[in-house]
Amino acid sequence: MDAVRAVTPAFNITGFRHAVAGAVALAALAVLAWLALAPPVIPAPGASIAAPAWAARVSEHQRVLAASPRSIGGSDNAHARAYLMTQLRAMGLAPAVQRTTVRTSVTRLFGGIHHTIGVVHNIVATIPGTAPDAARRPAVLLATHYDSGAAPRDALPGAATVSALLDTARALRATPPANDIVLLFADGERIGMLGSRGFVEQHPLAGRIGMALRFDGAVHGPLRMLEASGAGAPALAGWMQAAPELRGTSANATLAWLLGDAPHIGPLTRLDAPVLLFGGGELRAAGTAPRQLGDAMLRLARAYGAAPLAPHRQAAHVHFSLPVIGPVHHAAWLVWVPAILSCLMLARAWRGQFGQDGVLDAAQGAFGVCFLLLVVRVGTWSWDRELAADGLAGEHRLPLTVAVVTAGVFVAGLYLLRRSVGTAATVLGALAWPTLVLLFAAVFLPTLAPLLAWPLVAALGAFTLLHTRWGERQGHGVRLLVLLAGLAPAASLLPPALRDAWILLAPGHMHVPPMLMALPMLCFAGPLLMLRSGFAVTGALVLALAACLALPEDAVAPHGQAVAPGDLEGLVYYKDMNAWRAYWLLPQQPLADWRRDLFAGRTRPTAFAEVFGLRSAPQWYAVAPRDDAIAFPDCFILRNHVGKVRLARFTVRSANRAPHIALAMQGARALRSRVDGVTLSDKESAWSLSLYGMGDRVLQLEIESAPNEIFSITVQEHMPGLPRHLLPAGAQGVAPQLGRTVSTDILRFY
Repeated sequence: MDAVRAVTPAFNITGFRHAVAGAVALAALAVLAWLALAPPVIPAPGASIAAPAWAARVSEHQRVLAASPRSIGGSDNAHARAYLMTQLRAMGLAPAVQRTTVRTSVTRLFGGIHHTIGVVHNIVATIPGTAPDAARRPAVLLATHYDSGAAPRDALPGAATVSALLDTARALRATPPANDIVLLFADGERIGMLGSRGFVEQHPLAGRIGMALRFDGAVHGPLRMLEASGAGAPALAGWMQAAPELRGTSANATLAWLLGDAPHIGPLTRLDAPVLLFGGGELRAAGTAPRQLGDAMLRLARAYGAAPLAPHRQAAHVHFSLPVIGPVHHAAWLVWVPAILSCLMLARAWRGQFGQDGVLDAAQGAFGVCFLLLVVRVGTWSWDRELAADGLAGEHRLPLTVAVVTAGVFVAGLYLLRRSVGTAATVLGALAWPTLVLLFAAVFLPTLAPLLAWPLVAALGAFTLLHTRWGERQGHGVRLLVLLAGLAPAASLLPPALRDAWILLAPGHMHVPPMLMALPMLCFAGPLLMLRSGFAVTGALVLALAACLALPEDAVAPHGQAVAPGDLEGLVYYKDMNAWRAYWLLPQQPLADWRRDLFAGRTRPTAFAEVFGLRSAPQWYAVAPRDDAIAFPDCFILRNHVGKVRLARFTVRSANRAPHIALAMQGARALRSRVDGVTLSDKESAWSLSLYGMGDRVLQLEIESAPNEIFSITVQEHMPGLPRHLLPAGAQGVAPQLGRTVSTDILRFY
């Protein structure tokens, strides 16, 4: 065992030279990581976009579109649509409204199928290209959506992106590219991307698309590339040449799927063409014009508008950004090359260092590192609630501090482990765990695999090279450069990946995945043990911790206390046909101002068992005056027949012309269901349905269940805003569309 431990890759430098070598290596890696984390240089916008006239037009578009929420089926949605049609006609275009009914179904995590049917109004326009054969060429699709959520705070996000696309259309109309440009302002994207689905499935222009660029404003932060579908080298090269400042990685697209409401390409993936999704770039302050967004949008449109487009999807490529170089890409299958090389080099290094008699040392190194990873994960768990609160609030001081302390504990543990089992066993044990994670990622999460594949093959390559005869003959300077080259990919790829994962996931109650991602990344500290410069490593960690503590103090929620909503968007006027009464409802939050009068007599939120059952979430509730101007759902049972199955047939109509009608089945599972004679579902499952934009249309529904089951159908009409004349005097200044009005009825089938 002593002979095995004697074979170590440590540099033969003593005293002061140890510290200098370690400091140089760490400084070089720190500079590389800083360059990777630094924001890209934003080019100055073109002359037309820098002109005051551009800002004036876009600001006016934003003012009109952001005046109120534009939820599907609502009157403000129709007003926004009319404004867009007027602007496009003024450019000399011939826009058309694609009015279509779209259906989609989603299987929920814990069982059951939720169906959605919506009437969408997409705006589609074409800018003819200048090429003689432009009508036969594949066209470029520029897509965004003009609808929004129903809450007042949802009015502003997305307005700048729609405004920028309007003015991009103006510029392209003035000087058209060679290819046709198809403009799509989709409707119903916030509720299952119904507009995109309707375009892909039902619009004749969908078959002509050769390249699609989708822009989504519902993303905070700078403009960046979020996701690619069917995009190979030609499609990605166009983005990287036209707008290289728009950073993005394939990994972020995979992580975004953990967030149900994160922007996705969605149904556009069904186009027989490459699709790129860009998000962010909106300046959320009133009266500001998103020049970078407009400039990048125009550059991308012109680049793809002038390029020869292939009419088919391309072999998938993964992409990521490197310091100084910018975005790069390679074929997705290529990730298996470093993965296999890493496994071979790890096996060779283990055999070369320990032979057949060093199995115990190898196992001690691997499981010792595993124990250290478990220790740091358990240690950070005590800060779980504080980290979750910081993630929701978008704060970074505490997460950075915890990350540095965790890294310090892990590195200290590696040095202690090295004293026990030797340098080689510790380094290889640290790199063994990322190798296992890489193999898992290459099979199940291929877009995440490059983040580990290239750093791992470089680190193991440096370790292997330093243990060859050539490596042993080199001087200390050459050996130090080899080690730095081996750790350079890790310093370039891992810090920005961890930062992006935290910024993307933590605000969506998903702070644990970034913490788990950090564990295999910590293992790349193992090769630093070859420096034998513990003092330099300790000094670097102390400086990093001091920098974190010097950041401004964040407003973090106290331990164990939930962050309460500070607005009234959750206030509901609930009119219940079953009880023939109306109620005020409000989620748990401290009561202030006139809300105390609204819920007078209530001391704390409780479950409203009379209406929602004993297992319902605690909430504030109080009896409200019944407003007879708000109609109950117009529902009639047509048939309730029991034979081999129970057949329930009924009609639903909204006299209120509610933009959203929600139906849910309780007490049984649906075997089959139909809407207006068209099959909605044909397999047994829990059943619910959302209807959007139906106006006062009469819908006939049929549901089949087991004959011995009885069930009920709850019908709820959701309308933005509250009956303002019923609110207390102090509430008359609230926004017109604040809160919701819900009118409900229950149909029972015995």
